[in-house]
Amino acid sequence: MITPTRLQPKGWARVGPAGAHTLRRGAWYPVVRISSSNIVVLDVNRHNVPVDRRLLEIRYHAPERWTIVRCEPRVMERLGRIFPLTYAVCPACRHRQAFEAGAQQLTCDKCHKAAGLAWDELS
Repeated sequence: MITPTRLQPKGWARVGPAGAHTLRRGAWYPVVRISSSNIVVLDVNRHNVPVDRRLLEIRYHAPERWTIVRCEPRVMERLGRIFPLTYAVCPACRHRQAFEAGAQQLTCDKCHKAAGLAWDELS
């Protein structure tokens, strides 16, 4: 019996600074398809989700470092959740996690992957 394998993503995308969307800020999602009509289809928890390309930052390699996200207090109120004003998103499992100021590396509390923080790519 042949075990089905997931298709290789055509790239990785996250919501860029210009776009408010239902996707989690800082989380990279596999790109399933890029259409000629500026729609990018992302794999979000094994569901195909179409997103306007203008709202996304796209890269063609998997994220290797933690994304650092800075939230405005009003965003936290709108979400109805309490998060630190700055948090990191795991490159492997998209888990959000607080970290110490000045940290250069972080180990995920959920999947245990260790990686550097992408201070040069603040989201």
